[in-house]
Amino acid sequence: MLIDIHTHVEYKEEYDIENVMDDMIKHGLDKRVISSINGTPIHENNVAIDELVSRYPDKLIGCAVINPKITSAIEDTEKALKLKNIKMFEFNPYEHGYFPDLEENLDIILDKINSKGLPVKVFTGISSYGIPQQWEKYVEKYKNIKFIFLHMGCFDYGYSCVDVVARHENAYTEISNQYELQILRKAIEHIDNEKILFGTTFPERLTSSSLRVLDTLNITEEEKNNIYYKNAKELLEE
Repeated sequence: MLIDIHTHVEYKEEYDIENVMDDMIKHGLDKRVISSINGTPIHENNVAIDELVSRYPDKLIGCAVINPKITSAIEDTEKALKLKNIKMFEFNPYEHGYFPDLEENLDIILDKINSKGLPVKVFTGISSYGIPQQWEKYVEKYKNIKFIFLHMGCFDYGYSCVDVVARHENAYTEISNQYELQILRKAIEHIDNEKILFGTTFPERLTSSSLRVLDTLNITEEEKNNIYYKNAKELLEE
């Protein structure tokens, strides 16, 4: 069983959901959490994701993307919380260009998400906008939110991302775009196995890359199954 916690749907005049579904069949994925970071304005984008999930309710799970920099951010959050198929929220300061720890709207937005207890995915890695510690004050404040640190900090902040996730009960991480074996091994050693999730960042990255990376690690089949499926299933059902 496989649940991909992090997939993007490309927008080229329309949302290319067929590419996502074909890749699921090719790699034997059972479910995917989908979002889109390009295309239409924020609320229209989230509505489109909600509608795509309604086409494949047994295969797809909706994730809303919020840009806290824009004037409609709070309204966009309120609207997304009313969408039936939105079960998660995503923040990408790298794409939208903000420092999470300095963005005042995030407190208001996260407070609204906190009332619903939905998980939140946060981009980490690559730039000064992607430092894991920038999210730590929110992880500490909003205990009811499960924060998923995407890409395990990539190569730039992988080691410190592991440290952040390890010291907070409500912090999780996922493995897409993290191929540095030393970082992955540190994660296996220091993070509870139940807090590591399988993700692909498809189509920006190949699904096969995330599928194969666990084979390089000295972990049991039970631990692999937790990462591939069980951890995400439990997180989404809470």
